[in-house]
Amino acid sequence: MRPRFLWLVATALAMTVAGRPAWGHRFPAVRTVVVQVESCEVVLLVGYRPGTGEPTEAILARAASTPKSQSRDALRDTLATYAMAPLAVEIDGKRAVPTNVRAKIGLEPGGARPMVVLLVSFSLEAGHTLAVHSSDPRSTRISWQDRDSHRIAIADAPAQGHSFTGVASFLLGLTSGGSCDSPSPSSRPSSR
Repeated sequence: MRPRFLWLVATALAMTVAGRPAWGHRFPAVRTVVVQVESCEVVLLVGYRPGTGEPTEAILARAASTPKSQSRDALRDTLATYAMAPLAVEIDGKRAVPTNVRAKIGLEPGGARPMVVLLVSFSLEAGHTLAVHSSDPRSTRISWQDRDSHRIAIADAPAQGHSFTGVASFLLGLTSGGSCDSPSPSSRPSSR
């Protein structure tokens, strides 16, 4: 009788564990940052997807606590806050302030988790070092591009277009490079 009892306990335990949601399959947050350097500005393209389980539930609960007519905007703003929270941009140790922020939200394939994509612009002042810091390097990947701005000391920089993970501070040396003067009215392209 005892072996049958052990078999029943083992079966019940296996069914209990199997009946739980995919507790063993949790995915961490993912933050992808592309730093694009222009002659007068730095633009970050930030993609963010929260981790499964509690992080996603907390974000959705925060958005759900707003009036229904504002829930989409609340979700976008909450995701944008989570996406940018660990990131800081500095020029020669001085924190840069965004000049423009645009955000779009969506769902990952299958609709399990919300995602956000941000386009964040910063004015590129004269300096020697551009730094992008992440207080959450485990979930952050950073890459960069110099779009013919001649503002990055290419010879001393890490490879362009390569994603670097687990980096708390991403540094790029600056040159005096391009001109930030706006074009004169006669040199602007016509809008015809």
